[in-house]
Amino acid sequence: MKKPFLHLHLSLLFLMGCVFLLPSCIEDKAEDAAHRLVVSKVDVELIQTGMLNTGSKASFDVLANRGYVITSDAEWLDVDKPTGKGRVSVTLEAKPNETAGERTGHLTVTSGKLSERVTVTQTLDPDPDDGNPVGYTYYSENFDWIAVYGGADCVGLGSQNGAKNIYSTGDALQKFGEAGLQDYNPVGKTMYACAGYFKMGATDKQTGIILPALKIGRKKASNVELTFETCPNIGGSGKADAVTVTVEIVEGPGTVNGNSDRESEAMKPDQTWKWTPMSVKLYGVTAATRIAIRSTQQGNPGVTAGEKGYFRWYLDNVKIVKAPRN
Repeated sequence: MKKPFLHLHLSLLFLMGCVFLLPSCIEDKAEDAAHRLVVSKVDVELIQTGMLNTGSKASFDVLANRGYVITSDAEWLDVDKPTGKGRVSVTLEAKPNETAGERTGHLTVTSGKLSERVTVTQTLDPDPDDGNPVGYTYYSENFDWIAVYGGADCVGLGSQNGAKNIYSTGDALQKFGEAGLQDYNPVGKTMYACAGYFKMGATDKQTGIILPALKIGRKKASNVELTFETCPNIGGSGKADAVTVTVEIVEGPGTVNGNSDRESEAMKPDQTWKWTPMSVKLYGVTAATRIAIRSTQQGNPGVTAGEKGYFRWYLDNVKIVKAPRN
């Protein structure tokens, strides 16, 4: 006899929860929904060509639940989607700057009584692209030279035993530095030589490799694709370490994967004794840029501690080539 009442009571609670927890959803579906307007950028800088200095067209996101209209106060500045509704990615269309100086235009995004203004500055800066063709190789390293230090083929053998710590193996550390490489966390001293590749990390210690500076011309830049192979360590329990890998710009200009980020998303290698190919695109890198491939679990040395646990991994076949500009 109590079950119908219980079901009715639960149904009423569910309906009340929908009303109190989801008012925005109900409001947006109504004819008299309040206008909402969000613009992702308010300032944009373009070079003389009308592009970003990475060679790509500039864009920003508009979120307008009841639609938007974009107007420009400059004849040289327009957008590809002057009207729209919902969440829309808007691309800027700017003519080359053939004036004698820097110029500024404004885009006004309006939705009902709401408005946002985007200021667009166009300089006389020339295209910084270094002119190399797509596919041009800036860096290629298979680490075969480290094999002379007698480290085992851990990945091939399916065993973590036999890797040689470069901090205590002959002049391995010196050769590591002469190759233009840096240990991301040298205090931990957990960089190991294997049979033509590196093992990194130990219990409660993580690290990564900082790659050499690229040979890019003075005041020039490039968009590049970084590719490499990783493998997790698998201990005596037979379970792969829960390591993920992050690419980070640790020094100099550049962004990751086409946005303003300096770090990539965490990438997880296959959970077996085999190599996993990985790839990340980097934009606007120069000769002053330094790129690191590290465990995501590695903290910022001297600032934050890395995670505790087992996050050991292997790295091989690093390559950086010219990527398409758009």
